Amino acid sequence: MTSSSYDFRGNFFELFGLPVAFAIRRDALGDRYRQLQGELHPDRFSNASQHEQRLAIQYSARVNEAYEVLRRSLSRALYLLELQGLSQEEISRQQIDGGFLITQMELREKLESLAELVDPDEVLEHLLAEIQDDLAQEEAAFGRAFEAADFDAAAAACVKMQYLDKLLKEAELAEADLLDE
Repeated sequence: MTSSSYDFRGNFFELFGLPVAFAIRRDALGDRYRQLQGELHPDRFSNASQHEQRLAIQYSARVNEAYEVLRRSLSRALYLLELQGLSQEEISRQQIDGGFLITQMELREKLESLAELVDPDEVLEHLLAEIQDDLAQEEAAFGRAFEAADFDAAAAACVKMQYLDKLLKEAELAEADLLDE
């Protein structure tokens, strides 16, 4: 392995040979990930020099990090905004409309009241679907805004994605708890 074989100085999209965009081909991402890991996995360099072994570990870690960021829509959105020079702090300062926040409170109340219901499974199923639909809408809004280079609107959509992603994870945990009972 030579360090010139791979350019790890570029962004994660370049590493995977993908356009810098929110909408990516997940199959291409997965294929390229498997290819890079096959070529760069540290086990392939067990008989190489210590320097090459260290490089293999570093390159493999970089590939893993890039893959984890790009495969999830929220982390990909945050990364895209970072590439545009927006910090996490700047993103989180985006103003969110009151209607969205009220809807979030209502969804959270529904989630918290599940334990009081006689048959929480159906309510949870609808709640999960509602959250997933809302998240898909915000992902689409982010994609449109980013494509139009409206980074303030993209950042606002990203903040909403963060709220919804957190709520979705909490709902999935509640679902797992119901299944365990």
